[in-house]
Amino acid sequence: MEIVDASYCAVDIETTGLDTARDEIIAVACVPIRSLRILVHRAFFTLVRAGTYRIASMKYHGISPGDLEAAPPFEDVAPEIFRLTEGILVGYAVAFDYAFLQREFRRVGMKLKRDLVDVAAIEDWLRQKNGDPPMDLSLESMLRTYEIRPRFRHHAMADAFFAAQIFQIQVPKLLRLGIHKTGKLRRIARRRGGDGTAFVY
Repeated sequence: MEIVDASYCAVDIETTGLDTARDEIIAVACVPIRSLRILVHRAFFTLVRAGTYRIASMKYHGISPGDLEAAPPFEDVAPEIFRLTEGILVGYAVAFDYAFLQREFRRVGMKLKRDLVDVAAIEDWLRQKNGDPPMDLSLESMLRTYEIRPRFRHHAMADAFFAAQIFQIQVPKLLRLGIHKTGKLRRIARRRGGDGTAFVY
Protein backbone atom coordinates (compact mmCIF):
# COMPACT_ATOMS: atom_id res chain seq x y z
CA MET A 1 0.00 0.00 0.00
CA GLU A 2 1.10 3.58 -0.62
CA ILE A 3 2.25 5.41 2.50
CA VAL A 4 -0.03 8.34 1.74
CA ASP A 5 -3.11 6.08 1.51
CA ALA A 6 -2.57 4.01 4.66
CA SER A 7 -4.42 4.41 7.96
CA TYR A 8 -2.31 5.22 11.02
CA CYS A 9 -2.92 5.87 14.69
CA ALA A 10 -0.42 7.66 16.90
CA VAL A 11 -0.51 6.13 20.37
CA ASP A 12 0.97 6.81 23.76
CA ILE A 13 0.36 5.34 27.19
CA GLU A 14 1.27 6.10 30.78
CA THR A 15 2.05 3.23 33.10
CA THR A 16 2.84 2.37 36.69
CA GLY A 17 6.38 1.41 35.66
CA LEU A 18 8.56 0.06 32.87
CA ASP A 19 8.04 -3.68 33.39
CA THR A 20 5.87 -4.78 30.45
CA ALA A 21 5.12 -8.08 32.19
CA ARG A 22 3.93 -6.72 35.55
CA ASP A 23 3.26 -2.98 35.50
CA GLU A 24 -0.09 -1.58 34.40
CA ILE A 25 -1.52 0.98 31.99
CA ILE A 26 -3.05 4.03 33.67
CA ALA A 27 -3.65 6.26 30.61
CA VAL A 28 -4.09 5.73 26.87
CA ALA A 29 -4.21 8.23 24.02
CA CYS A 30 -5.03 7.51 20.37
CA VAL A 31 -4.70 10.03 17.54
CA PRO A 32 -5.94 8.75 14.15
CA ILE A 33 -4.13 9.85 10.98
CA ARG A 34 -5.77 9.51 7.56
CA SER A 35 -4.30 10.71 4.25
CA LEU A 36 -1.46 12.05 6.42
CA ARG A 37 -3.93 14.38 8.17
CA ILE A 38 -4.10 14.35 11.96
CA LEU A 39 -7.76 13.87 12.86
CA VAL A 40 -7.88 16.05 15.95
CA HIS A 41 -11.65 15.66 16.28
CA ARG A 42 -11.28 11.88 16.59
CA ALA A 43 -8.50 11.90 19.17
CA PHE A 44 -9.25 9.82 22.26
CA PHE A 45 -7.84 9.91 25.78
CA THR A 46 -8.77 7.97 28.88
CA LEU A 47 -7.38 7.27 32.29
CA VAL A 48 -7.43 3.58 33.22
CA ARG A 49 -7.98 2.22 36.72
CA ALA A 50 -5.09 -0.04 37.71
CA GLY A 51 -5.04 -2.85 40.23
CA THR A 52 -1.78 -1.65 41.73
CA TYR A 53 0.04 1.68 41.72
CA ARG A 54 3.70 2.63 42.12
CA ILE A 55 3.94 6.06 43.64
CA ALA A 56 7.45 6.56 42.16
CA SER A 57 5.96 6.65 38.65
CA MET A 58 4.00 9.80 39.52
CA LYS A 59 7.12 11.95 39.06
CA TYR A 60 7.00 11.16 35.33
CA HIS A 61 3.33 11.45 34.44
CA GLY A 62 1.80 13.33 37.37
CA ILE A 63 -1.16 10.93 37.61
CA SER A 64 -2.03 10.25 41.24
CA PRO A 65 -3.94 7.30 42.73
CA GLY A 66 -6.79 9.72 43.42
CA ASP A 67 -6.99 10.61 39.73
CA LEU A 68 -7.68 6.96 38.95
CA GLU A 69 -10.44 6.33 41.47
CA ALA A 70 -13.23 7.10 39.00
CA ALA A 71 -11.35 5.86 35.90
CA PRO A 72 -12.77 2.90 33.95
CA PRO A 73 -11.01 -0.47 33.96
CA PHE A 74 -9.27 -1.39 30.71
CA GLU A 75 -12.00 -3.83 29.67
CA ASP A 76 -14.52 -0.98 29.53
CA VAL A 77 -12.45 1.10 27.09
CA ALA A 78 -10.84 -1.78 25.16
CA PRO A 79 -13.40 -1.83 22.30
CA GLU A 80 -12.97 1.89 21.61
CA ILE A 81 -9.16 1.67 21.74
CA PHE A 82 -9.22 -1.36 19.44
CA ARG A 83 -11.41 0.48 16.92
CA LEU A 84 -9.28 3.62 16.93
CA THR A 85 -5.99 1.76 16.54
CA GLU A 86 -6.90 0.29 13.15
CA GLY A 87 -4.01 0.44 10.73
CA ILE A 88 -0.36 1.11 11.56
CA LEU A 89 0.57 2.27 15.06
CA VAL A 90 2.86 5.31 15.13
CA GLY A 91 4.73 6.47 18.17
CA TYR A 92 7.95 7.21 19.97
CA ALA A 93 9.37 3.96 21.38
CA VAL A 94 6.05 2.53 20.21
CA ALA A 95 7.13 -1.08 20.86
CA PHE A 96 6.89 -0.28 24.58
CA ASP A 97 3.30 0.94 24.28
CA TYR A 98 2.40 -1.98 22.02
CA ALA A 99 3.73 -4.58 24.46
CA PHE A 100 1.54 -3.17 27.24
CA LEU A 101 -1.51 -2.88 24.98
CA GLN A 102 -1.14 -6.42 23.64
CA ARG A 103 -0.93 -7.81 27.17
CA GLU A 104 -4.00 -5.90 28.32
CA PHE A 105 -6.01 -6.92 25.28
CA ARG A 106 -5.05 -10.56 25.84
CA ARG A 107 -6.19 -10.26 29.45
CA VAL A 108 -9.67 -9.18 28.33
CA GLY A 109 -9.89 -11.85 25.63
CA MET A 110 -9.00 -9.72 22.58
CA LYS A 111 -6.09 -10.03 20.18
CA LEU A 112 -4.30 -6.87 19.07
CA LYS A 113 -2.07 -7.31 16.03
CA ARG A 114 -0.74 -4.15 14.41
CA ASP A 115 2.28 -3.03 12.42
CA LEU A 116 4.49 -0.46 14.12
CA VAL A 117 6.27 2.71 13.00
CA ASP A 118 8.76 4.22 15.44
CA VAL A 119 9.43 7.90 14.65
CA ALA A 120 12.86 7.73 16.31
CA ALA A 121 13.86 4.86 14.02
CA ILE A 122 12.67 6.87 11.00
CA GLU A 123 14.71 9.84 12.18
CA ASP A 124 17.81 7.69 12.60
CA TRP A 125 17.37 6.26 9.09
CA LEU A 126 16.81 9.68 7.52
CA ARG A 127 19.93 11.09 9.12
CA GLN A 128 22.04 8.16 7.99
CA LYS A 129 20.61 8.36 4.47
CA ASN A 130 21.34 12.09 4.24
CA GLY A 131 24.83 11.74 5.72
CA ASP A 132 23.94 13.86 8.74
CA PRO A 133 25.90 13.46 11.99
CA PRO A 134 24.31 11.25 14.66
CA MET A 135 21.97 13.04 17.01
CA ASP A 136 20.33 12.47 20.35
CA LEU A 137 17.13 10.63 19.47
CA SER A 138 15.27 11.58 22.64
CA LEU A 139 11.78 12.89 22.04
CA GLU A 140 12.81 16.29 23.43
CA SER A 141 15.65 16.52 20.91
CA MET A 142 13.36 15.57 18.03
CA LEU A 143 10.81 18.17 19.09
CA ARG A 144 13.53 20.83 19.04
CA THR A 145 14.72 19.64 15.61
CA TYR A 146 11.22 19.99 14.18
CA GLU A 147 10.44 23.18 16.12
CA ILE A 148 7.48 21.65 17.92
CA ARG A 149 6.83 23.31 21.27
CA PRO A 150 6.90 20.57 23.93
CA ARG A 151 3.90 21.46 26.06
CA PHE A 152 2.61 18.94 28.60
CA ARG A 153 5.41 16.36 28.16
CA HIS A 154 4.67 12.94 29.69
CA HIS A 155 0.96 13.36 29.16
CA ALA A 156 -0.25 10.55 26.91
CA MET A 157 -2.37 12.78 24.67
CA ALA A 158 0.35 15.39 24.23
CA ASP A 159 3.00 12.78 23.43
CA ALA A 160 0.71 11.01 20.94
CA PHE A 161 0.15 14.34 19.17
CA PHE A 162 3.89 15.02 19.16
CA ALA A 163 4.55 11.65 17.52
CA ALA A 164 1.81 12.32 14.94
CA GLN A 165 3.29 15.73 14.12
CA ILE A 166 6.82 14.35 13.79
CA PHE A 167 5.58 11.56 11.51
CA GLN A 168 3.67 14.08 9.40
CA ILE A 169 6.91 16.04 8.87
CA GLN A 170 9.02 12.92 8.21
CA VAL A 171 6.81 11.43 5.48
CA PRO A 172 7.62 14.03 2.77
CA LYS A 173 11.31 13.42 3.46
CA LEU A 174 10.78 9.69 2.98
CA LEU A 175 8.85 10.24 -0.24
CA ARG A 176 11.66 12.40 -1.63
CA LEU A 177 14.04 9.52 -0.95
CA GLY A 178 11.83 7.11 -2.90
CA ILE A 179 10.09 5.44 0.05
CA HIS A 180 6.47 5.18 -1.10
CA LYS A 181 5.23 1.81 0.17
CA THR A 182 4.21 0.91 3.70
CA GLY A 183 6.19 -2.33 3.58
CA LYS A 184 9.45 -0.44 3.22
CA LEU A 185 8.32 2.14 5.75
CA ARG A 186 7.73 -0.59 8.33
CA ARG A 187 11.18 -2.08 7.75
CA ILE A 188 12.83 1.33 8.15
CA ALA A 189 10.76 2.34 11.15
CA ARG A 190 11.11 -0.81 13.22
CA ARG A 191 13.62 -0.12 15.98
CA ARG A 192 16.19 -2.89 16.10
CA GLY A 193 16.34 -4.87 19.33
CA GLY A 194 14.74 -4.33 22.70
CA ASP A 195 11.28 -3.13 23.53
CA GLY A 196 12.02 0.59 23.50
CA THR A 197 12.00 1.07 27.28
CA ALA A 198 15.36 2.86 27.15
CA PHE A 199 13.65 5.67 25.23
CA VAL A 200 10.42 6.02 27.17
CA TYR A 201 11.47 8.68 29.66
